[in-house]
Amino acid sequence: MTTDTDRAALTTLAVLPADEIERLPWLPVPTCPGVEEKTLWQFGDFVQALVRYAPGSSSPGGPHLAAHHHIWVVSGTCTLAGRRLAAGSYVHVPPGAAHPIAEVGPEGCVLLHMHRPHPPKEAQRLLR
Repeated sequence: MTTDTDRAALTTLAVLPADEIERLPWLPVPTCPGVEEKTLWQFGDFVQALVRYAPGSSSPGGPHLAAHHHIWVVSGTCTLAGRRLAAGSYVHVPPGAAHPIAEVGPEGCVLLHMHRPHPPKEAQRLLR
């Protein structure tokens, strides 16, 4: 896992073979029972993580006013923002959009979650 706050995170190739990803620990997501994550790469507020939902678990998916989220369903099924999704589905969550996750299927669900804060100039456009 790469978790840096210096420029090296932006200029160094980060490679995580499958066996290294497998060894990364799943950490519980506070306030979301049955939801765990493993961070693959992080630079400040930029975060790329796998998020695993146990069958029947959920998360509130409250809106984030200063970031875009890109979510790819790696395995399983869930309802995200009212849409039923299966493995291979993709969602872009723009700033301010709620994206609750519920109705996780009996096999659970794994998401690749990419959190990208928007740059200051974009933030200024959104506030106009």
